[in-house]
Amino acid sequence: MITVTAMKWAPSFAAGQVRDHRVRWILNEVGWPYEVRLVDAPTMKSKSYRGDLQPFGQLPVLEEAGRPPMFESGAIVLDVAMRAGRFIGAEGTADRAAAIQWVVAGLNSIEPFLFNVAEVDYFMDDEAAKAIRRPVVVSQAKVRLAMLERALDGREWFVGDAFSVADLMMASVLKIARNLDLLSDVPALGAWQQSVLARPAHVKAEQDQMSEIARHSAADMRYDAVPKEA
Repeated sequence: MITVTAMKWAPSFAAGQVRDHRVRWILNEVGWPYEVRLVDAPTMKSKSYRGDLQPFGQLPVLEEAGRPPMFESGAIVLDVAMRAGRFIGAEGTADRAAAIQWVVAGLNSIEPFLFNVAEVDYFMDDEAAKAIRRPVVVSQAKVRLAMLERALDGREWFVGDAFSVADLMMASVLKIARNLDLLSDVPALGAWQQSVLARPAHVKAEQDQMSEIARHSAADMRYDAVPKEA
């Protein structure tokens, strides 16, 4: 049986976006059953977790009998798709190379720009510094999103003529942009994302994550129990 780690609780702005939803999504798409192991902050920062599962104390981690644990949502999505032989081109084909390319692009060329805006909106307390930084990072994010919309060029899918991991990852990454109201200048991209997120496999992944988070609270994460040396 496959086990996926997920946080017991997350703030409302992150519910439905925590990265384990990507792993749930691809597993739902390929039809592989899995269990979810909810973890708290002390667990993620513990020596055993960082030593055996995720060296940076993050999630998700995919655990499966007979295989070493795997971390990084992008790596897990690609691994599952390749092993299942679905939602990614056949080995050695241009479609497979393109799908890998777009997964990496979503994580490296789009997501960091969106995280810069999220950092300002959700984590900066200094209002003066926030007022200076926000216009800069919003402008940079919107430039990237405009580039992405042009690259999609009105197509239904990023690679070939069917849904692939490229679409899964890019639609997932763009959740941040939607929540930060960054898609108003790229309506075609926003409409494309909504159509991808309507897939039943994603809807289930998101709903499952959100329902688990709703059953818990910040107290369940036990941040005060994290060792100082962590």
